[in-house]
Amino acid sequence: MIAVPDRAGGWWHDYVCPTHDTELTGPADAGHGCTRGCVVVGDRYDAAWRTLQHQAAARELRRLARTGDSADRQAALEILDEIARVYATVVGPGWNESAEAWMLRGRMFAQALTEAQWAVLVADAVLLVDPEHTRPGVADLLAGLAETFEDAYHVLVDQRDDERNNYTAWLCAAGSLVAQAQGAAERAALWVQRADRHLACCLTADGWEWEGSTYYHLFVLRGHLLARRGADAGSLDPQVRERLAAMVRVLAEVAAPDGRLPAIHDGPYDRPLAHREVLEIDALASGLFTSTGLERVAQFARASLGEWDDGLERLLSDWFTGSPEGVVEVSRGCVHYPSMGYAVLRDAADSIQVVVDAGEHGGSHGHLDKLGLYLYGNAAWQPAPGVPPYASGLRRGYYARTLAHPTVRVDDVDQDATTGEIRSWDPQGRRLLAEAEPYPGIRMQRSVTIEHGVVVDVFRVEADSPRNLALALRPAVDLEIATAGEVSSTRWRCDTGAELHGTHAARPEAALQAVPGRGTSEDPARVRTLADWKVQAPRAEFVSVYQQGVPVPCTIEIDAPERVIVRLNTPAGERTIEVTS
Repeated sequence: MIAVPDRAGGWWHDYVCPTHDTELTGPADAGHGCTRGCVVVGDRYDAAWRTLQHQAAARELRRLARTGDSADRQAALEILDEIARVYATVVGPGWNESAEAWMLRGRMFAQALTEAQWAVLVADAVLLVDPEHTRPGVADLLAGLAETFEDAYHVLVDQRDDERNNYTAWLCAAGSLVAQAQGAAERAALWVQRADRHLACCLTADGWEWEGSTYYHLFVLRGHLLARRGADAGSLDPQVRERLAAMVRVLAEVAAPDGRLPAIHDGPYDRPLAHREVLEIDALASGLFTSTGLERVAQFARASLGEWDDGLERLLSDWFTGSPEGVVEVSRGCVHYPSMGYAVLRDAADSIQVVVDAGEHGGSHGHLDKLGLYLYGNAAWQPAPGVPPYASGLRRGYYARTLAHPTVRVDDVDQDATTGEIRSWDPQGRRLLAEAEPYPGIRMQRSVTIEHGVVVDVFRVEADSPRNLALALRPAVDLEIATAGEVSSTRWRCDTGAELHGTHAARPEAALQAVPGRGTSEDPARVRTLADWKVQAPRAEFVSVYQQGVPVPCTIEIDAPERVIVRLNTPAGERTIEVTS
């Protein structure tokens, strides 16, 4: 049985190695270890670890409560008894001592948000194994949680006027389940009404959560699915059903060919708890819709979990009553989200795709990456890098900066927080043209075309005077660069042996420089060979041609200021791709 810590938790984002900026792995030698051999000590690490352990104990409680096995039920009651005892011991009338001023403060944990995630697990288990509250302290536990979430909702929505905040979804989920566990049907209904209002105000017309972050989209969707425990799948309000379907559709459409979800803006970085969340969303959405389109997303998450797969989501088939109805209509062609400013191009075989970010900054979770191009295929070649746990200085110090992203920097200065635009969109021709002005007086265009299984990327920059321009290549795999005259070639290789080949030419001639850099946010201390394509000029055009597998010879002609011609020498003869702006 997982032990329940006997003290309150803190903020789990503190559980990060200060030397290597990766999430810590657990207790080691009277401290906390990291994958590279560090052992760190300190109260904030202890409190963060307790948070993770409290969450793990509550998850195990919920899992045991759902198996239907009598021995598991008894084990669940023992964990519930311990949780109620600890809560009665450590939670007082004030706020958690780990809470920082900016936080929506909790009592059992630093944040009410963390408390809400934990309470959903606990309340679900109470409904299954102790609905009459016969165990000591359970009624008081539920009453204390109900008070915390009412207080937090009042602060967030009434005092801060921030209803569309992603926290709201989880306060509603926890409030609903705790009220159900208390037998307070009217209060549970009130929380669901609040959830309905939040769902109406937090989505764009495209179905994205307004921040445009993959992780927070997942986060909010999961909260809303959980908030409606026990709802009849066929009687759900049509607008609520439509909005939930749109959120599911976004995930299925933006996923890479292997099912990986691009970590646009903040996360999700590759960690077991994030993969578990994806599987739970798949399971819950399957209780509402006969088809969700999330099959490949769930397969990737399950394969990534390995020994962390505890099977909890397989026990959630009864979350909604009645039978699932309707199909989430998903496109695995080229997809544009005008309200969000994102575009996804992929080839007809769904074997390679690019994601271009030309949208709004994205609030506190946004990155300075306008016109970034993220490239996925039989590997994550140039993925959105995500972020490490938030207590890491590299979240803002590197991963949210332009430096970390595959777009253009000017004079080695970060872009402004800017909104770009997809100016031209041709899904049948698999082409797009995106524009942005992320620096004063500087206009940028990115044209992307996928044809004959080849990605052609043309980045144009126009400045008001000669400037230092640098287009970044940010691979997550091994990179080799070779230059012959005015043309450079790159070879990208992943651990499976899969390869991507690039051909690169610029006007005026630019230097494709190999530079040392950081890996993606799962392992920030890993040194990768990256590339900066540099030139000092008032105007530049950078042209790249990408081919997976065995490449065919190609030539690049920057034929005129507004036209690029790529010629492919295939076994079937010459193929020509023309890109104009």
